[in-house]
Amino acid sequence: MTQANPIRVRPYSAGDERELVDLFQRAFGRSISEQHWRWKLKAPASTVDNVWLAVAGEQPVFQYAGIPTRFLLAQIPVITMTSVDTMTAPEFRRRGLLTRVAASAYDAWRDAGVAFVIGLPNEQWGSRAAALGWQPLFALQWLVRPLHPQAILARKLNMPWLQRASLAAAAWNRLWQGRLQRDPQLCTEPASQAGQALDQLWEQCKSDWMFSTIRDRAWVHWRFLSSPSRAYQLTLARRAGQPTGYSVHSLSRTAGGVCAHLAELFAARADSATRDTLLYELIGTLVAAKVESVFTLAVPGTAHYRSLRRAGFFPQRAFSVQLVPLRAQLPLRAMLDPERWNLSGADFDVV
Repeated sequence: MTQANPIRVRPYSAGDERELVDLFQRAFGRSISEQHWRWKLKAPASTVDNVWLAVAGEQPVFQYAGIPTRFLLAQIPVITMTSVDTMTAPEFRRRGLLTRVAASAYDAWRDAGVAFVIGLPNEQWGSRAAALGWQPLFALQWLVRPLHPQAILARKLNMPWLQRASLAAAAWNRLWQGRLQRDPQLCTEPASQAGQALDQLWEQCKSDWMFSTIRDRAWVHWRFLSSPSRAYQLTLARRAGQPTGYSVHSLSRTAGGVCAHLAELFAARADSATRDTLLYELIGTLVAAKVESVFTLAVPGTAHYRSLRRAGFFPQRAFSVQLVPLRAQLPLRAMLDPERWNLSGADFDVV
């Protein structure tokens, strides 16, 4: 940094995304499109500047961003920010830009009435997370359910003949599927649009949790069906014609084969039959399609986490869910209890 080219902090201006997608590639080693950047950070309606930059001259060298989110805080609608895609140009690292830019963003968001910032700060933030006011809540953990374990073992052990152990794989899946209580009165159907049924479902379920993103059809449409980068499949469950829940999953190809990500499994808190039925139907479909594994995220210690473990999901690495309080008198003690939250991987950008 020189006096002729000082670093200054400012909010996003139209057209910055052309430089920011290049910054993303340099910071993370993978590419996104301008369309993806706009969908993620500018499609959710907001009157608040949600993307803040450090620029050298006119060149963005740091981004701090939040997804503006409509949220129910003890049944009161508020706006929160989900922290995503904090990135620094490699040559500008270790210059205090995170502290400087995030502080500017928090001041602006606090003045605009944003209740809190939530996110998954990574280990690279170090002590700066605490210095910026981040407070740990609970863990969010990856879980995996192997669907064709013989294929996984054949690849890992370099024993192609294991691929033929289909009878063992069938017995494996029967074992775990038998632990799901499928409701014969429920019908499941694919949905290509986020319709009125999702608003109806949200109204039925929203009082079940003290803290939740507002999961109405507008949110489902934005989060899943309008994504330009990933094809999500929405499945709706009905009982006697009335919506009772939905699941959302996507498929991705890896070096070893095809895997699935269960991004969302939503139903009333007490309606375990809908969750079990949606999961049963999804796994049956994935097994038939030769998908090797299905991954999902859940909070350890919750009823949802326990139900996934009962269905054959095994724990892997975890994140720390943390928040920065911006509004005075948030119910922070209650917010430490994950059972008071309706929270999934879809609340963040990791699925």
